[in-house]
Amino acid sequence: MCKKNPILWSSLFLIIFLTATAAQATHFRYGHIAWTAGTTANSINVRLLNAWRGNGYNSGCVNLVSMTRVACTGPAGVAGVGDVIFERIGRSQFNWGDGSRVSSPFGSLLYLVTSIDPANNWLSGVAVDPTSLPIANPGDPIDTVLNHTYNSSGAFTAYLSSCCRTSRFATFNEHINNPGGIYRTETVIDLSAGNNSPSSVQNPIVLCPINSICNFTIPATDIDGDTISFRLSTPAEAGGSFRQPGSRGSGAPNLATIDPLTGIYTWDTAGARLATRGRNTLYSTQVMIEDGTTKVPLDFFIQLTTADPEPPVIQPPENSPPICNTTQVITLGDTLTFGIVASDPDAGDTVTLNSAGLPSGAFMTPVLPITGNPVSSTFSWTPDATQVGNVLVSFSATSSSGGFSQCPVTLQVVAAQKCDVDGDNNIDRDDISLIFSARNTPATDSSDPRDVDKDNVITVLDARQCVLQCDLTNCQIL
Repeated sequence: MCKKNPILWSSLFLIIFLTATAAQATHFRYGHIAWTAGTTANSINVRLLNAWRGNGYNSGCVNLVSMTRVACTGPAGVAGVGDVIFERIGRSQFNWGDGSRVSSPFGSLLYLVTSIDPANNWLSGVAVDPTSLPIANPGDPIDTVLNHTYNSSGAFTAYLSSCCRTSRFATFNEHINNPGGIYRTETVIDLSAGNNSPSSVQNPIVLCPINSICNFTIPATDIDGDTISFRLSTPAEAGGSFRQPGSRGSGAPNLATIDPLTGIYTWDTAGARLATRGRNTLYSTQVMIEDGTTKVPLDFFIQLTTADPEPPVIQPPENSPPICNTTQVITLGDTLTFGIVASDPDAGDTVTLNSAGLPSGAFMTPVLPITGNPVSSTFSWTPDATQVGNVLVSFSATSSSGGFSQCPVTLQVVAAQKCDVDGDNNIDRDDISLIFSARNTPATDSSDPRDVDKDNVITVLDARQCVLQCDLTNCQIL
């Protein structure tokens, strides 16, 4: 019989502990929560977005039909766009604030991967509703709205929290201000106010010049039209001992600020500690977005780089209308398509075009990220009934000289049915009459149910198409 060597066993325990800690340490990259009130009393719909360390999921993809582990399809065997991962490193579970939480049959949340960045080793995605699983067939829509019903109305602090943020030294990155710390993203869900939360999106890594004043705008929208305000999250909101850039112990002398009205984030990076041995310099930060009733978090990284005097630009294709900083309205049943072109004035630079916050079912052709100068891709999306509301998506362009730009777009999905002019959920003779009476007048907007062919004018052709959609023979009145 062998005797246990206390020193040996202590050493083995230490190795196992350090290995487990290291496995978690380069994990969390980005977080955001947005929600809308449900259709029944005390019910809620949550969209949970996160970014994780890319090479942490080279064996963690899931087939949602068979609910079994499968190989990932991305570069070098890691997860790619369209794959589903289970978040096994931090074992993430979303807490509803009433003592319950949502996970998955695998124990931790599943995420539909919507964008990747192999060069910077991250993937981002949106959490999958486990109650919708398994799906029936490959290619079926994936439900990325988490649903919950509370026992009562009132305010609940819902959150995602685990370990760990990126460690001090993580391959080619060096995290300065919160290395290896607990991450936390939280929101207040107040069901008594009849409110929906603001929503936002951000690239997991925003580039700022070294020894300079950096400014960028936090994108945000509110489906209720509420006035939105911005502030930096408190340490407790962001994970206990969290240090914002420039706060005491953060490694930078100048405090980052955010304009409460415009959402312009400003940080004087002069004197900020830089990474060693050629690593990327990363500072983590978290912003809280409020609408007077609730708050939602936006947690991301700032990477310090050399200044690019001619940063890249993002534009629509030639002779196409603007896309950046616009609201694109989509009616259920329609498909929204638009192009994005990124370029750099310096012909010697290369540009990487990427996206953040793509909704489930949306496609980029070609798949992002792509690199060149210029580079272009086409967005296409046909939303389903679970996606009514506002969704923010952002496109980013990063140059080889350290330049950076973003292009946020608000996608507003409306439930108005084509041809149902009177809104009674039927298409009948009353609707056809209303279309005929409006002949040769302009449509109110792109969601006008009378403008079936989307030519911005109400015509007899619209009426003829709606007759074919009538619910009863001979288009009787229901």
